[in-house]
Amino acid sequence: MNLEKTNRVIVVGLSSMAVLYVFVAQLSSLNPFVSSWDQVDFTLAMDRYDLRAMQPHFPGYPYFIFGGMLINFLADTPNQALVLFNVLVYGSSILPVYFLAKRYIPGVSAFLVAAAIYTVSYPLIIVNQPMSEGAALAAFWWFFWSIAAAESRPAGKWMLLPLFLFSVLLGIRLSYIPMGIGLVYLLYRKWAKREISLGGVIKYVVTAGLFQLIWVGGLIITEGGLVNFLELAFGFTGGHFQEWGGTSVSNELSMWARTKAFLFTNILWWGIFSRTTVLMVLYIVIGILIFLPVSKSKVYKECSFLLGAILLFAYGVWALFAQNIEKPRHILPIALLLVFVGLTVFFKKKAGVYASFLVVTVIIAQAMISTSYIQKQAAIEPAVYQLAHYLEEQPEGFVLYTWEETRVLQYLEMDFPHKRIFTYRNFLHDQGLYKGKTIYLTNSVVDGFRSQGFDPGGKLEKVETFTSDKIFDPVYHKIILYKWTP
Repeated sequence: MNLEKTNRVIVVGLSSMAVLYVFVAQLSSLNPFVSSWDQVDFTLAMDRYDLRAMQPHFPGYPYFIFGGMLINFLADTPNQALVLFNVLVYGSSILPVYFLAKRYIPGVSAFLVAAAIYTVSYPLIIVNQPMSEGAALAAFWWFFWSIAAAESRPAGKWMLLPLFLFSVLLGIRLSYIPMGIGLVYLLYRKWAKREISLGGVIKYVVTAGLFQLIWVGGLIITEGGLVNFLELAFGFTGGHFQEWGGTSVSNELSMWARTKAFLFTNILWWGIFSRTTVLMVLYIVIGILIFLPVSKSKVYKECSFLLGAILLFAYGVWALFAQNIEKPRHILPIALLLVFVGLTVFFKKKAGVYASFLVVTVIIAQAMISTSYIQKQAAIEPAVYQLAHYLEEQPEGFVLYTWEETRVLQYLEMDFPHKRIFTYRNFLHDQGLYKGKTIYLTNSVVDGFRSQGFDPGGKLEKVETFTSDKIFDPVYHKIILYKWTP
């Protein structure tokens, strides 16, 4: 075996072991906790599917819930069934990423790109939570690959695959709807090459709508008709864009602050670097090498990323303006697309053994960091659980006012009184009904009062602080319990 073959065996072997190491860690450390409002919504849907009861919230994510139900018998709890479904489906995404990369670079390099994508740490943290992002990311990669596959083949049966997979993608997570620009791109390319006529375009558009109707029609039936379904739809979208959704409309951040948080905090520091200096340094080195001049010319022209760039731009605009900037998980497809494009260009320009070993170093580092995160997330109680157990031990005769934490407390079936409060004026009236009882508030409630122009600082006594890792829950990783002292 010559040196070149030996190097190939080494890099493929090391990256394969890293991928297997992460996958085994995921299976052996299924997250047992349900620590946020959305996670409660998904988990309760496993017992009773009811959109009006927010089990789950609109639009229902039926393919994700159905997947969890199919493998529920393999897990100890319903939330772990959803996590397991995420893990299994996300594991399959190695294949479409490999197929996509192999269109531009040799097989060994393409495998390294796929292994690097799979082991990126922050997405794996989200995959290990009972929410639909993990399965949606996998569906996205299969959808992306299906468009590229259909584009390279004559119009026909292959055209149906991306239309169907787009339905699966939206049935798992509706916020990926901007990815539909990929279908527009595909139909335009086929029409421009005279493979289909305008009538053919219309036929495929109708077919795409029928595929979406599979899951939308099912929801309409379960909700008792179209009118009820539309009522739910308008109520949810109105709240998301105008009140609690954290969009550019409902959030108070300036556009500059929002853009800076979006690009540097969410995409780079969280999404790609996973809040670690080691990965930041490794990716910066790769970035520098990408932009160094090489003897090959027209490398970017040779490596066509038009489809990826279109998907990246469409979802990027959507995530910047229409998603909650305080939850970095909404940028996951952007972060992974950037890694995919960056590493593919890197291998296109740097095809030597040193380039391969550098990427293998990234893969191994990501695998070690990811495994540590996965095990920690499954072992350490979230802050809201710590709050619940602390108050369980307190003497009776108190009331707890919360923001979103109460959804988790309800799920945990805490028997002490707790309620969600929205405004300071309502709180002043409501707490007056509990004469002689201790009044507790969480810091999220206090912060909400301050955002409304009221500062109750002089009437608060700090009781206890509960913390967990910020990367697992960027919003409720730190909960401060206050006692109201009027």
